[in-house]
Amino acid sequence: MTIPNETKHLAIVRQTVMEVLELSPFDSKTKNKIVVAVDEALANVVEHAYQGGQGLIELVFALDADTLSVAIRDNGLRFDPVENAGIKSSIDIHQHIRLGLKGGLGMFLMRQIMDEVQYRHDTPWTNELVLVKRFPKDGAAT
Repeated sequence: MTIPNETKHLAIVRQTVMEVLELSPFDSKTKNKIVVAVDEALANVVEHAYQGGQGLIELVFALDADTLSVAIRDNGLRFDPVENAGIKSSIDIHQHIRLGLKGGLGMFLMRQIMDEVQYRHDTPWTNELVLVKRFPKDGAAT
């Protein structure tokens, strides 16, 4: 799926993610969380990657025997959340709220919801963020 970097396309992506998730063994609560994680990742690309200019974003969904993966690819500004000092793997949510901070929680949420958050530059795209969620074992909630 390829979309322009405009917020008006986020709803169709959320719908598509939910349709893909219908093919998975995740419970409805987990499916909704995954939609949030993908939406956060995509919203970050729409908002920041092209700095107000036009660009395309490619999403690739894959289901195998054990996992769901969603790759989000763009050719905007290079961004690596691991290298970015402002992105931490753990955030004190209560402190964040007390300070009245807005934003900055996208990567945190993605890491809390998904089992793996991978970032790559070794692709034809400038940025590739891959979100991975393993299927529950023996019907256990994830």
